[in-house]
Amino acid sequence: MIKQVDKYWEKLFADPIAVTTSTGPFTIQPQRTNNILERFFRDLKRGNRRKSGTISLTKTIRSILADTPLVKNLGNSEYLEVILDGCNTLEERFERIDSRLVLEKLQAEKKNDEIVSPVVKKIIRHPDLPAKLTKLLKNGNIYANRHLLS
Repeated sequence: MIKQVDKYWEKLFADPIAVTTSTGPFTIQPQRTNNILERFFRDLKRGNRRKSGTISLTKTIRSILADTPLVKNLGNSEYLEVILDGCNTLEERFERIDSRLVLEKLQAEKKNDEIVSPVVKKIIRHPDLPAKLTKLLKNGNIYANRHLLS
C-alpha cells in the first residue's frame, strides 16, 4: 500500500492553500476527490437497492427529481439553519409564509396564461421540427424559408 501511495502521491494529495482572512492566516487542505458526491450516490444506490431489489440505478436516475439534492441537503445543519431562518422546524417556517401573497402570485400567473394558436401547436407536434429549425437557422433568413415549417 505504501508503494501505491508513493507512486500516486501527486494524484492523491494536493498542496494546502494558504488564505489570509480577517481573523488571520488560514490553511485549507483541498480534497482530490468529490467525497461528498460519492457518499450521496452511495446512499442513493443503497436506498434504491432496498426499495427495488435491483442493482441498476438507470431508471431511478432518469426519473429522479431535480430538487432531490435540495431535499438531501436538509441533513446538512448549516443549510437547514439558512432554510429555517430562526424557526425550530420546517412546519414553523411554512407557517410564516403568507398564503395571501402566494395566492396573489398564482392569480397573476393565471392571468398571464397565453393561448397557443392551433398553427403553433401543429408546428410543435411535427416529428422533424428540430431538423427543420436547424435548416432554418443555417439558411439565416427565416422569413424567406417559412415554407419549411408548414
